[in-house]
Amino acid sequence: MTFKIILSSGHGLKIRGARGNPVPPQVDEVDEARKIVEKVADYLDDLGIACETLHDDVSTTQSANLDWIVRHHNQFDSHDRLDVSVHLNCYDHSAHGTEVLYVTQEDLAAKVSLAIADAGDFYNRGAKYRGDLAFLNGTTGDRGAILIETFFCDHTGDCNQYHAAGTFDAICSSIANALVGEESPEEDRPADASERPRSIPVEDRPTLGRGDKGEDVLDLQRMIPRFSGEFDGDFGPTTEENVMRYQRSRGLAADGIVGLQTWKALYEFKLPVPPPPPPPGALTVAQQQAIMQIANESDIADYSWDERGVAPTGFMQGMALSFAQTYKRLKANHPAAIEMAKARTNSEKDVLNLWREEFEDEDMANETAGIDTLRHLYAFMLGSGMRESSGQHCCGRDQSADNVSSDTAEAGAFQTSYNASSASNPEFDMLMDEYLEGLSPGYLEAFSEGVSCSSSDWDNYGSGRGEQFQELCKNQPAFSAEIHALTLRNLCNHYGPVIRFEIELRSDADEMFKAVQDYMDSTEIIEV
Repeated sequence: MTFKIILSSGHGLKIRGARGNPVPPQVDEVDEARKIVEKVADYLDDLGIACETLHDDVSTTQSANLDWIVRHHNQFDSHDRLDVSVHLNCYDHSAHGTEVLYVTQEDLAAKVSLAIADAGDFYNRGAKYRGDLAFLNGTTGDRGAILIETFFCDHTGDCNQYHAAGTFDAICSSIANALVGEESPEEDRPADASERPRSIPVEDRPTLGRGDKGEDVLDLQRMIPRFSGEFDGDFGPTTEENVMRYQRSRGLAADGIVGLQTWKALYEFKLPVPPPPPPPGALTVAQQQAIMQIANESDIADYSWDERGVAPTGFMQGMALSFAQTYKRLKANHPAAIEMAKARTNSEKDVLNLWREEFEDEDMANETAGIDTLRHLYAFMLGSGMRESSGQHCCGRDQSADNVSSDTAEAGAFQTSYNASSASNPEFDMLMDEYLEGLSPGYLEAFSEGVSCSSSDWDNYGSGRGEQFQELCKNQPAFSAEIHALTLRNLCNHYGPVIRFEIELRSDADEMFKAVQDYMDSTEIIEV
């Protein structure tokens, strides 16, 4: 099914909407709209409908906020896309009920308004034509757009009804079902998608952990946003992973134990903690999504590497992101990127010289400094990472070796150790300092997909800068990739598989990175 729904909350973190002050109980439009959007998305996921959620955390003026919302909706393919914005209404403390605004989607607007009114026991104000709204006029999804005014946040009756037991879930479920309409036949819907957790005071919930079973576990599974397992009432490893993911996203201790704090966050529909702003030079969210899609749809993504098999999804998309970031550095004349992309030297410690014939056999000549040489280097690195670690960003040292000092212990997908730093300084340590100071993103989440890390993998050895290097390689995989690139150019004999000619160098790897390069050339390059 190609149908996709993009949901955004009205207004933004820094450009607030309405607030029901002094009407009790006070309801904040931005806070509640965000909760509704995320919960509707959960129900859409349960129904098998692709969706994305958007919340503006950056705009400081109304015009900038409207532009941000419209622009971020339109970053998605317009084909078979429905755009939805969620708001709360506000007027004179007496107006009440729900209404849905439209330009072209009158029938859908009427359907959603009726569904919300029934679920929340609100007065149904119905579908309202509005030809003057930026969201309805500016979004380009070919299924059109609607703007939901869920209820009046300055009306006491509406607010009390919204806070009544079970109403929030009922409203969000009704919105999802009304949006989906005929797209998801009733018989195709998961049996538990519409089930609600039991109404029990939060203080009566027990502490839950792995191995527990029963109704409380089943309620927990139904309450966790976008729960990825079965609703079976069994607190197994999948439930534990979902709990830890939820805890991390809400700024809670990610211990997998569901105590009072976690229960309260679930009961309050606590929103995810906004991620920190990206450092200068980082790829935008839209760029990351596009680049990962390029990597995952490339021919090399399905290739079975010799003795290693198909690369983890995380390694493919992570390496594509790392290449794009290094390309941005090269455009900005970053010293480390210039060193990686320099023309082939005559040194036997330069991989481009040691492997000169192999590169030329694949039509990857490296006689000129610049992006082509950088891209060929990354193509080699794709094979190198698969040989060294099977693409596992968290890979620890070779347990059969004796290299356990802080400077000699290998770490990361490319099994580099800190004692390689002298060959590429000052660029090596300069790059390390940038990552240590949070000035460069490591794209851990992207690199982690499909990767399983053992507890021993995370062990680091020694102390000081060498230990910091090991930790960075595993937790900031883009750092590990860029350091590997520097080391390949200046000390390639650091790696046994390189000097034994065990790496697979493939032209289809170069083709994937060329597609990323072409995409980056078509987007704005942000200076580092």
